[in-house]
Amino acid sequence: MKRSKAQSIRFSRGLLLAALAVCVSAVLCGCDGIAAIEPTPSAEPTQQIEIITPEPTDTPVPTPSPTPEPQNRSLTSGKVIAEGTPFRPFIMSIDNANGAKPQTSLMEADIVYEFLAEGAITRLQAVFNDTYPLYAGPLRSTRYYIIDMVQEWDCMYLHQGYVLLASPYKRIPGRLISLYLPGGDFPGYSAKFSRSKGAYDDYETTNGYLFRQTEEGRGSVHALYARVSALVNRYYGDYTSKECERFAFMENVSYADGEAFTTVSLPYSSDNPEWIQFTYDPAENRLYRSESGEAFMTRTLTNHGDEYSTEQMNVQNLVVQYCDYGYVKDDSKHRRTCEMIGSGKCDYFINGVHVSGTWSRPTADDYTSYFLDDGSLVILEPGNTWIAVHPSDIAVNIE
Repeated sequence: MKRSKAQSIRFSRGLLLAALAVCVSAVLCGCDGIAAIEPTPSAEPTQQIEIITPEPTDTPVPTPSPTPEPQNRSLTSGKVIAEGTPFRPFIMSIDNANGAKPQTSLMEADIVYEFLAEGAITRLQAVFNDTYPLYAGPLRSTRYYIIDMVQEWDCMYLHQGYVLLASPYKRIPGRLISLYLPGGDFPGYSAKFSRSKGAYDDYETTNGYLFRQTEEGRGSVHALYARVSALVNRYYGDYTSKECERFAFMENVSYADGEAFTTVSLPYSSDNPEWIQFTYDPAENRLYRSESGEAFMTRTLTNHGDEYSTEQMNVQNLVVQYCDYGYVKDDSKHRRTCEMIGSGKCDYFINGVHVSGTWSRPTADDYTSYFLDDGSLVILEPGNTWIAVHPSDIAVNIE
């Protein structure tokens, strides 16, 4: 519908007045649809907190554990020795037949190997290094597998008698042992010693090195002795043996997983389960050797070799090295074989505790290493050690 001019003016005025009324109402009443403007609240006053810084104090420094100074130890006994001490082992084959007992100077050996020879007889190989006795014995023959053992020591070796076998047991000692006394490189080593010419420790007077000393119950075959210290003094010269760490040493070594023991019985054959025994004495912390139920006695020289004292053989450590023994094929004297190259099991008896492990010698040009079951090198107590090379197929009794 078309409005007149007057009506349009009145309609526009009405709209304007209505709009003004709405705005005034909104301001006065804060009606819905129009947001009321709220004043910005003033900030709350901040509380001031005083922080007290403590006085600085010295930081405690932990006391470090004492570290032992590096020590030069003997490779055969683990005892502390002077720097620059030459490594010059001397190995001697010693009789262990009944007629040879008691032997002389075994307590001065750093290591004694015990091998099964023929029948119910073992043979001892005494390793002297820290000290050399004025004489030792009785001296006896060797075996091809003992030659295998001596070869790894790269040292002077003395025995009396040896049978050269055919292959595969053929060993020519002079080609395998650096300072092989029975060979031709040491003329005069077998000269007879005479006490009337000089004392056992007299190195200046021209004299010999071997002598027989028979006595009641000891025939001449079991009475051959050798002046060890004089032989070393005369023939070792400037030669130094190859240094090899077969085992480690530490004072008061202990094994948390070890088992206490009292007696170790080494039968070596199925005929006599208690043939050789080592009994542990906790008061002395030593292992005492017995054989066939009797104390195994040994003599130690005194008074420049003219006298001796006698005691039961005892050692600080016992190592049982299990090897495969057999017999030489078609040998009329039933000589034995023994595998010293390869690997096998070991039992260790140290400070009244028994732990087990292994031995390893990959080739004849290597030396034997003795390990624990975890693969680490066994740690022995410093002192002398007996290594029983025992048949692997015969059980050892540990009590």
